[in-house]
Amino acid sequence: MLLYSPTLAAQEKKTTIEEEKVPFYQGTTIGVDIFGLGSKIFGGDITSTEISVEVNLKNRYVPVAEIGYGTTDTTDDGTNIHYKASAPYFRIGMNYNFFFKKPYLPGFLYGGIRYGFTSFSYDVDAPTMKDPTWGFPEIPFSYEGVKTTVTWAELLAGIKVNVYKNFYMGWSLRYRIRMNMKKTEHTEPWYIPGFGKNNSTNLGVTYSLIYKLPF
Repeated sequence: MLLYSPTLAAQEKKTTIEEEKVPFYQGTTIGVDIFGLGSKIFGGDITSTEISVEVNLKNRYVPVAEIGYGTTDTTDDGTNIHYKASAPYFRIGMNYNFFFKKPYLPGFLYGGIRYGFTSFSYDVDAPTMKDPTWGFPEIPFSYEGVKTTVTWAELLAGIKVNVYKNFYMGWSLRYRIRMNMKKTEHTEPWYIPGFGKNNSTNLGVTYSLIYKLPF
């Protein structure tokens, strides 16, 4: 048996009115990731940076577009294999603000998804290989301009904090899942721009400086 509660009905009506009063459009931000630049400075093999554009809808849903550039030129100390690649990459997706009911906070905690894509060429070469028994024939291992295309998905969690007026800082931790990769007969990429080292999955981190546009 259901009982009518005037108090409950009033609370539900108030919640509905409050939700309707929340502006649909709440601003656009532009962010620049600097974590990828810092990794090279501290001895990493990879350099990357990216720009993101986010549109805040009802302080709850945040469509995102990201474009970046990744590069590497490194030689493995153990195998002496040299690998070189550089290319742009693209991601689109959505963030969800878990603190959407608390607009008075100086930032928010969010979860998100991304779809990533890159098409690039890479070079890979290694010392000439010899038959371990006879010492010949010598087999060269050098490929230049190998073309491939990779797509992947990302699940992420992050936080964005207002530091001064329209300026923010943001961090995100990303779990990346490789979806499709165009393979060649003899080799495959060691590094994928926007994805990282070529594994079926990996983890990534971003640290961004963010500016909210004044409109």
